[in-house]
Amino acid sequence: MAINAETNTHLNRVYLAYRPALLRFLTLSTHSPEMAADLVQELYLRLPYLHPVPDSDNAIKAWLFKVATNMATDHFRTEKRRSELVHGHFAEQDETELTPTPEKIAVDGDQLRQLQATLEALPKVCKEVLYLSRIEGLTHQAIAERLGISKSWVEKKLVQALDHLRKAMADD
Repeated sequence: MAINAETNTHLNRVYLAYRPALLRFLTLSTHSPEMAADLVQELYLRLPYLHPVPDSDNAIKAWLFKVATNMATDHFRTEKRRSELVHGHFAEQDETELTPTPEKIAVDGDQLRQLQATLEALPKVCKEVLYLSRIEGLTHQAIAERLGISKSWVEKKLVQALDHLRKAMADD
């Protein structure tokens, strides 16, 4: 639900007043000025969807820092998940397995193309839910909030996506 122009102007004014503090906070939280800048920008993009709009500047400030904290937590959760995926993949392989044969490259390439085609065949919301769940490591509730859908809808779409992938990979 979009907010009216006057409220939007007020939110923007408060955001701009606290933007430097948010940037410092997120830089300290993420240890990355670039990531902090990205998160502050993403926070700005969420402003028009704030509902209900807090009734005071202090309440808006509290919301801004609460969301910034959640975004930093999501960032670390995503980075941890990526690290686990990469570490899990490479930890199980010895040096000889790290140098693939031409046959392995061809088979892996075929599997990757099949997986990409299968993913492309998914409805957009299924792809988003699957990505947020499996790659970013978000909870069903966090995904629901991010996409503006119910938690049960997230669960249904995730099951739909996984069933689709499972069937496509089993057919091969």
